[in-house]
Amino acid sequence: MPTRVSTALVCLLMACWKLFATADAVIAVPEVPSFGNDATQYPFLINEQSLISMRYQQVYNASAFATIGATNIYLTWLTFRGDENSQGIAGSTTNVQVNLSTTTKAADGLSMVFAENVGPDDTVVYGPTNWIFPAPQPVLRIGFILPVPFVYNPSKGNLLMDVRIYGATNGIGPFQHYLDAERTTGDAVSRAFAVPVDATTATTVDTGGLWTGFYFKPVPSLQIHVECVYGTNRPVVRWPSQPSVFTLQTSTFFGTNAFWQAFTNDIGGIPEIGDRFIYLPVPPPGTSGFYRLIWESGQAPAQSAIQGLSTFKVIEPKTR
Repeated sequence: MPTRVSTALVCLLMACWKLFATADAVIAVPEVPSFGNDATQYPFLINEQSLISMRYQQVYNASAFATIGATNIYLTWLTFRGDENSQGIAGSTTNVQVNLSTTTKAADGLSMVFAENVGPDDTVVYGPTNWIFPAPQPVLRIGFILPVPFVYNPSKGNLLMDVRIYGATNGIGPFQHYLDAERTTGDAVSRAFAVPVDATTATTVDTGGLWTGFYFKPVPSLQIHVECVYGTNRPVVRWPSQPSVFTLQTSTFFGTNAFWQAFTNDIGGIPEIGDRFIYLPVPPPGTSGFYRLIWESGQAPAQSAIQGLSTFKVIEPKTR
């Protein structure tokens, strides 16, 4: 049923609507007290060893993600950090592609055959693209937002990161840049890699692995409330900017007669880091406008309906 909102609650809604959103989840794997016991230039800094290309796989045990919660299904951001002894500020340019998949292979159990480690949901989440990877400092975390989020459910298996470096530029000396890593038998990570990028089998399989930060997001939902905009109460629709693949659509009807069209005009917010929002015109009494978020790959939409100035309802989306 629609919920009627008194204009006396406008300020409260403006201040508190985020409190009702599902929290994000951030986790680091492997979990170490400070820095790991190892450092590596693989795969992102291979130019500092005069290498041009590489295939690199790293597996993360599902048990490491036990705390992320069932609602945080979208992996949207990967980060790495510099080793504590890394020096200098020089960077490197690589042509990098990152795939993620759910795999049956576990840490310390990767096959030397790359194809045998890849899961059936293998997805290109980043690139291939040229990328300036700044040389790591001890306090600096470096990484990338995934243009294509990965839907990960730890109950389905372990997580495989599959990196392809197609063309690294020559290194910039002095070559003292390293990424933080851990090399411990029995922990949650291990790796396999080979040169060049088109190798089908690994030349090295060991128990090491990059320290990796994972950022998970829930299924985005629309939040509809009322704000004072230039002295006028207006309906406002807000939604998270990550995952960024969802498109806002609108229709004057709901149900089997709905005709959904993309809403692209006057959308505010910062796509990479902030919420997105639109200020709606004040609808005439008795009229309705319907809005939804949809990922055209088939993700169930988040749907919301707004009726009049002070009445709204939200229909929560279904997860996969």
